[in-house]
Amino acid sequence: MHAEKQPTSETRPLQSIFRAHIDNSVACSHVLKDLFANVTEPYPHITRIKQLEEAGDALTAEAYYVLESHEYSSLTHIIEDLIKFLDDIVDGFNKTARLIDIFRTSRIEAAAFEILSRQQAMLERLAQEIKLYPDNDPGALGACRGTLKEEEENVDLIYHEWRKKERRVHELSLIDEYNWTEIFDVLEQTTDDIYHTAIILEKIVRHRLKSAVPASAQ
Repeated sequence: MHAEKQPTSETRPLQSIFRAHIDNSVACSHVLKDLFANVTEPYPHITRIKQLEEAGDALTAEAYYVLESHEYSSLTHIIEDLIKFLDDIVDGFNKTARLIDIFRTSRIEAAAFEILSRQQAMLERLAQEIKLYPDNDPGALGACRGTLKEEEENVDLIYHEWRKKERRVHELSLIDEYNWTEIFDVLEQTTDDIYHTAIILEKIVRHRLKSAVPASAQ
């Protein structure tokens, strides 16, 4: 969700907002896992996920406001992309919870548990790099991006195998298969958002390093 840019009573550095944003997403992923484990009593978890999504919107608005106060540079649009992807992650978790609520899902597919576990591992690795920003080591950040790419591909494979099995075995009713396809589409997109956050972060860090090199040395 693209939040409106609103001023805050106190401003803080962008890196502090980014750290709060990734911590909020990690917390949201854990509540979503609780929802998966307690799908017959979903509402306390769905409510909490919505609260965390709204906290993410507030952090997004704060980040845009702080960015507007900075002098425009060639990095501005890239940082805007980073803010957007951080917001998209927590939005994805909230959309997943909302679909579970809408569809009144009685059980969670094993593949969804596996995807969420991989997303949590991706977020924890990404959080390590976000918390180092803007002083990331390019090599370590590149390794992080590579790891997240592998996990993103694994999630694609998990989803593909689930769809292939359902079309051949038909364990679910047609309506349940349709509902779960929609849920998995959101989970897959959220996985992509986590990976793309790492890509954007790497672009920012490499751009900063390149800009720091004197023109005579380039």
